[in-house]
Amino acid sequence: MTFPGPPVPAAVFAPKTAAARARALVLAPVLPQWDEGAFFAPVVRALTGAGVHVTVVDTLAAWDEDVTSLAALTDRWRTLLPRFGPFDLLCGNALGGALAQALLPAVDPATGVLLVSAPAVADALLESRLTEIADAAGAGRLAESLALLHHYVLPEGTPEQAPADAVLADPGGAARRLAGGLPLLCGIDSTDAVTGHPGPLLNVVGGRSRLVGARHTAAAPHHHVQVMPGCGMRPHTESAPEVSAAVADFTGAFLREREL
Repeated sequence: MTFPGPPVPAAVFAPKTAAARARALVLAPVLPQWDEGAFFAPVVRALTGAGVHVTVVDTLAAWDEDVTSLAALTDRWRTLLPRFGPFDLLCGNALGGALAQALLPAVDPATGVLLVSAPAVADALLESRLTEIADAAGAGRLAESLALLHHYVLPEGTPEQAPADAVLADPGGAARRLAGGLPLLCGIDSTDAVTGHPGPLLNVVGGRSRLVGARHTAAAPHHHVQVMPGCGMRPHTESAPEVSAAVADFTGAFLREREL
Protein backbone atom coordinates (compact mmCIF):
# COMPACT_ATOMS: atom_id res chain seq x y z
CA MET A 1 0.00 0.00 0.00
CA THR A 2 1.29 3.43 -0.87
CA PHE A 3 2.04 5.63 2.12
CA PRO A 4 1.05 9.19 1.19
CA GLY A 5 2.08 10.55 4.57
CA PRO A 6 2.69 14.15 5.57
CA PRO A 7 5.15 16.41 3.76
CA VAL A 8 8.72 15.36 4.43
CA PRO A 9 10.87 18.21 5.77
CA ALA A 10 13.88 18.71 3.53
CA ALA A 11 16.88 21.02 3.33
CA VAL A 12 18.43 21.67 -0.07
CA PHE A 13 22.05 22.68 -0.63
CA ALA A 14 23.21 23.85 -4.05
CA PRO A 15 26.60 22.82 -5.42
CA LYS A 16 29.47 25.28 -5.45
CA THR A 17 29.83 24.92 -9.20
CA ALA A 18 27.72 26.41 -11.97
CA ALA A 19 25.91 23.15 -12.67
CA ALA A 20 25.42 20.08 -10.52
CA ARG A 21 27.52 17.09 -11.51
CA ALA A 22 25.31 14.74 -9.47
CA ARG A 23 22.50 14.66 -6.93
CA ALA A 24 22.63 13.24 -3.42
CA LEU A 25 19.79 12.28 -1.07
CA VAL A 26 20.71 12.23 2.63
CA LEU A 27 18.61 10.38 5.22
CA ALA A 28 18.84 11.89 8.70
CA PRO A 29 19.46 10.03 11.98
CA VAL A 30 17.05 10.02 14.93
CA LEU A 31 17.06 13.69 15.87
CA PRO A 32 15.00 15.02 18.79
CA GLN A 33 13.83 17.66 16.35
CA TRP A 34 14.49 18.38 12.68
CA ASP A 35 17.60 20.56 12.38
CA GLU A 36 17.53 21.51 8.67
CA GLY A 37 20.49 19.25 7.90
CA ALA A 38 22.88 20.79 10.43
CA PHE A 39 23.85 17.34 11.75
CA PHE A 40 25.59 16.57 8.44
CA ALA A 41 27.11 20.00 7.72
CA PRO A 42 30.77 18.95 7.20
CA VAL A 43 29.76 16.19 4.78
CA VAL A 44 27.32 18.46 2.95
CA ARG A 45 30.10 21.02 2.46
CA ALA A 46 32.39 18.33 1.03
CA LEU A 47 29.65 17.16 -1.34
CA THR A 48 28.64 20.61 -2.56
CA GLY A 49 32.31 21.47 -2.97
CA ALA A 50 32.58 18.52 -5.35
CA GLY A 51 29.65 19.82 -7.40
CA VAL A 52 26.89 17.69 -5.87
CA HIS A 53 23.34 18.97 -5.31
CA VAL A 54 22.32 17.75 -1.84
CA THR A 55 18.86 17.17 -0.38
CA VAL A 56 18.70 16.22 3.29
CA VAL A 57 15.43 14.76 4.56
CA ASP A 58 13.92 14.02 7.96
CA THR A 59 13.85 10.23 8.04
CA LEU A 60 11.33 10.10 10.89
CA ALA A 61 8.76 12.05 8.88
CA ALA A 62 7.67 8.64 7.56
CA TRP A 63 7.39 7.15 11.06
CA ASP A 64 4.34 6.72 13.26
CA GLU A 65 3.36 4.23 15.96
CA ASP A 66 2.40 1.65 13.30
CA VAL A 67 6.06 1.44 12.28
CA THR A 68 7.85 -0.83 14.73
CA SER A 69 10.76 -2.13 12.66
CA LEU A 70 13.31 -0.96 10.14
CA ALA A 71 11.63 -3.19 7.57
CA ALA A 72 8.36 -1.29 8.02
CA LEU A 73 10.13 2.06 7.78
CA THR A 74 11.91 0.82 4.64
CA ASP A 75 8.55 -0.05 3.08
CA ARG A 76 7.33 3.48 3.75
CA TRP A 77 10.44 5.11 2.35
CA ARG A 78 10.42 2.94 -0.74
CA THR A 79 7.19 4.68 -1.74
CA LEU A 80 8.54 8.12 -0.81
CA LEU A 81 11.80 8.05 -2.77
CA PRO A 82 10.19 9.14 -6.07
CA ARG A 83 9.20 12.45 -4.41
CA PHE A 84 12.85 13.46 -4.45
CA GLY A 85 13.55 12.65 -8.07
CA PRO A 86 16.53 10.71 -9.37
CA PHE A 87 19.66 10.71 -7.23
CA ASP A 88 23.16 9.40 -7.85
CA LEU A 89 24.33 9.18 -4.24
CA LEU A 90 22.31 7.78 -1.34
CA CYS A 91 23.68 8.93 2.00
CA GLY A 92 22.75 8.44 5.63
CA ASN A 93 23.84 8.81 9.23
CA ALA A 94 22.96 6.33 12.02
CA LEU A 95 19.30 5.31 11.52
CA GLY A 96 19.32 7.15 8.18
CA GLY A 97 22.34 5.12 7.12
CA ALA A 98 20.73 1.87 8.25
CA LEU A 99 17.67 2.80 6.19
CA ALA A 100 19.83 3.67 3.18
CA GLN A 101 21.39 0.21 3.29
CA ALA A 102 18.02 -1.51 3.62
CA LEU A 103 16.78 0.45 0.58
CA LEU A 104 19.65 -0.62 -1.71
CA PRO A 105 17.72 -3.39 -3.50
CA ALA A 106 15.20 -0.71 -4.54
CA VAL A 107 17.66 1.80 -6.05
CA ASP A 108 19.70 1.92 -9.24
CA PRO A 109 22.59 -0.58 -8.95
CA ALA A 110 25.06 2.15 -9.94
CA THR A 111 24.07 4.37 -7.01
CA GLY A 112 26.95 5.44 -4.80
CA VAL A 113 26.44 5.00 -1.06
CA LEU A 114 27.97 7.33 1.52
CA LEU A 115 27.39 6.50 5.17
CA VAL A 116 28.49 7.75 8.57
CA SER A 117 28.13 5.54 11.66
CA ALA A 118 25.55 3.46 9.83
CA PRO A 119 24.84 -0.03 11.17
CA ALA A 120 23.94 -2.90 8.89
CA VAL A 121 23.79 -5.34 11.82
CA ALA A 122 22.85 -4.74 15.45
CA ASP A 123 24.31 -6.61 18.40
CA ALA A 124 23.12 -6.98 21.99
CA LEU A 125 25.23 -4.10 23.33
CA LEU A 126 24.03 -1.63 20.70
CA GLU A 127 20.45 -2.70 21.25
CA SER A 128 20.67 -2.38 25.03
CA ARG A 129 22.08 1.14 24.84
CA LEU A 130 19.53 2.31 22.28
CA THR A 131 16.74 0.77 24.35
CA GLU A 132 18.00 2.53 27.48
CA ILE A 133 17.79 5.92 25.73
CA ALA A 134 14.41 5.15 24.16
CA ASP A 135 12.84 3.79 27.36
CA ALA A 136 13.76 6.95 29.29
CA ALA A 137 12.13 9.08 26.61
CA GLY A 138 9.07 6.84 26.47
CA ALA A 139 8.66 7.11 30.25
CA GLY A 140 8.61 10.90 30.04
CA ARG A 141 12.17 11.38 31.29
CA LEU A 142 13.32 13.43 28.33
CA ALA A 143 16.24 15.13 30.10
CA GLU A 144 17.58 11.73 31.17
CA SER A 145 17.14 10.37 27.64
CA LEU A 146 19.02 13.30 26.11
CA ALA A 147 21.80 12.96 28.70
CA LEU A 148 22.17 9.26 27.87
CA LEU A 149 22.23 10.04 24.15
CA HIS A 150 24.91 12.66 24.75
CA HIS A 151 26.95 10.17 26.75
CA TYR A 152 26.75 7.37 24.21
CA VAL A 153 27.61 9.46 21.15
CA LEU A 154 30.90 10.60 22.73
CA PRO A 155 34.03 8.49 22.18
CA GLU A 156 34.75 5.74 24.70
CA GLY A 157 36.99 7.08 27.44
CA THR A 158 35.79 10.68 27.16
CA PRO A 159 35.53 12.35 30.58
CA GLU A 160 31.96 12.75 31.70
CA GLN A 161 30.49 16.11 30.77
CA ALA A 162 27.05 17.59 31.04
CA PRO A 163 25.19 18.02 27.76
CA ALA A 164 24.39 21.48 26.54
CA ASP A 165 20.88 22.60 27.38
CA ALA A 166 18.65 21.54 24.52
CA VAL A 167 16.25 24.13 23.14
CA LEU A 168 13.30 22.06 21.96
CA ALA A 169 10.26 23.61 20.35
CA ASP A 170 8.21 20.49 21.11
CA PRO A 171 9.54 18.43 24.06
CA GLY A 172 6.71 15.92 23.73
CA GLY A 173 7.49 15.41 20.07
CA ALA A 174 11.19 15.03 20.87
CA ALA A 175 10.43 12.30 23.40
CA ARG A 176 8.18 10.56 20.90
CA ARG A 177 10.88 10.64 18.20
CA LEU A 178 13.52 9.20 20.51
CA ALA A 179 11.22 6.57 21.97
CA GLY A 180 9.94 5.44 18.58
CA GLY A 181 12.95 5.96 16.33
CA LEU A 182 15.86 4.39 18.21
CA PRO A 183 14.30 0.92 18.68
CA LEU A 184 13.97 0.60 14.90
CA LEU A 185 17.68 -0.28 14.86
CA CYS A 186 17.14 -3.32 17.08
CA GLY A 187 17.27 -6.70 15.36
CA ILE A 188 18.44 -5.36 12.00
CA ASP A 189 20.55 -7.30 9.50
CA SER A 190 20.96 -5.74 6.05
CA THR A 191 24.09 -7.71 5.18
CA ASP A 192 22.66 -9.26 2.03
CA ALA A 193 21.32 -5.92 0.76
CA VAL A 194 24.71 -4.28 1.28
CA THR A 195 27.00 -7.00 -0.02
CA GLY A 196 24.77 -7.44 -3.05
CA HIS A 197 25.00 -3.77 -4.05
CA PRO A 198 27.30 -3.39 -7.08
CA GLY A 199 27.85 0.35 -6.68
CA PRO A 200 30.59 1.96 -4.58
CA LEU A 201 30.09 2.38 -0.84
CA LEU A 202 31.95 4.21 1.92
CA ASN A 203 30.94 3.85 5.57
CA VAL A 204 32.87 5.98 8.08
CA VAL A 205 32.73 4.86 11.71
CA GLY A 206 34.46 5.91 14.91
CA GLY A 207 37.17 3.70 16.34
CA ARG A 208 36.02 4.45 19.90
CA SER A 209 32.29 4.57 19.28
CA ARG A 210 30.04 3.47 22.14
CA LEU A 211 27.28 2.74 19.66
CA VAL A 212 28.03 1.91 16.00
CA GLY A 213 31.50 0.58 15.22
CA ALA A 214 33.14 -1.49 12.52
CA ARG A 215 31.61 -4.70 13.90
CA HIS A 216 28.17 -3.38 12.98
CA THR A 217 29.00 -2.80 9.31
CA ALA A 218 28.72 -4.92 6.19
CA ALA A 219 30.64 -4.49 2.95
CA ALA A 220 31.37 -6.24 -0.32
CA PRO A 221 35.02 -6.49 -1.44
CA HIS A 222 34.68 -3.35 -3.59
CA HIS A 223 33.22 -1.34 -0.67
CA HIS A 224 35.21 0.46 2.00
CA VAL A 225 34.68 0.85 5.75
CA GLN A 226 36.91 3.60 7.14
CA VAL A 227 37.55 3.62 10.88
CA MET A 228 38.45 7.01 12.33
CA PRO A 229 40.72 6.51 15.37
CA GLY A 230 39.63 8.19 18.55
CA CYS A 231 36.16 9.09 17.28
CA GLY A 232 32.74 8.24 18.62
CA MET A 233 29.41 8.31 16.79
CA ARG A 234 30.12 11.63 15.09
CA PRO A 235 33.43 11.27 13.28
CA HIS A 236 32.30 13.81 10.68
CA THR A 237 32.35 16.51 13.38
CA GLU A 238 35.02 15.08 15.71
CA SER A 239 37.52 14.62 12.85
CA ALA A 240 35.89 16.90 10.30
CA PRO A 241 38.98 17.62 8.13
CA GLU A 242 39.90 13.94 7.77
CA VAL A 243 36.35 12.76 7.15
CA SER A 244 35.65 15.60 4.73
CA ALA A 245 38.79 14.64 2.79
CA ALA A 246 37.65 11.01 2.67
CA VAL A 247 34.22 12.10 1.45
CA ALA A 248 35.78 14.33 -1.21
CA ASP A 249 38.04 11.51 -2.41
CA PHE A 250 35.16 9.03 -2.54
CA THR A 251 32.87 11.48 -4.31
CA GLY A 252 35.54 12.55 -6.77
CA ALA A 253 36.31 8.95 -7.74
CA PHE A 254 32.58 8.20 -8.06
CA LEU A 255 31.98 11.22 -10.28
CA ARG A 256 34.97 10.50 -12.51
CA GLU A 257 33.84 6.91 -13.04
CA ARG A 258 30.27 8.03 -13.65
CA GLU A 259 31.31 10.62 -16.24
CA LEU A 260 33.54 8.32 -18.27
